[in-house]
Amino acid sequence: MADFDILEGKIMAGYALIAGVLYLSVGVMETFGAIHRDIIGGIMLIIIALTYLAGVKESFKGSYRGLSFLIGGLFLSTIYGILYILAIIANWLEYLIGNVESFLLIEEMRVEIWLFFTILPLVYLVWKNVREIKW
Repeated sequence: MADFDILEGKIMAGYALIAGVLYLSVGVMETFGAIHRDIIGGIMLIIIALTYLAGVKESFKGSYRGLSFLIGGLFLSTIYGILYILAIIANWLEYLIGNVESFLLIEEMRVEIWLFFTILPLVYLVWKNVREIKW
């Protein structure tokens, strides 16, 4: 028996699968230096990807167990994306006070920020299902 609508579960599972594959591919590329040489960042992206991928099967069935993995992945993605956005703001402030000679937003935008923006529709779908839970 499904805990929530199976059609919505399939949509969330598909979106989580896409997000998991994106995070995993970018994480592997970062770990081995194809994008940036950021081993810790790449490992963190791989962990986020595995969190998403762990929830795909159960979400596809409409189970809350899968939804909990998606919430965990969304939490990690949000924290990681906001961290890099705050780093951009800090670099911009350094530019304003004169500690840095140049500031180009396109150079400061890391792939983690773009990945954060790609998961925002999944945030809505998960939030909609969490609100319907009878505690």
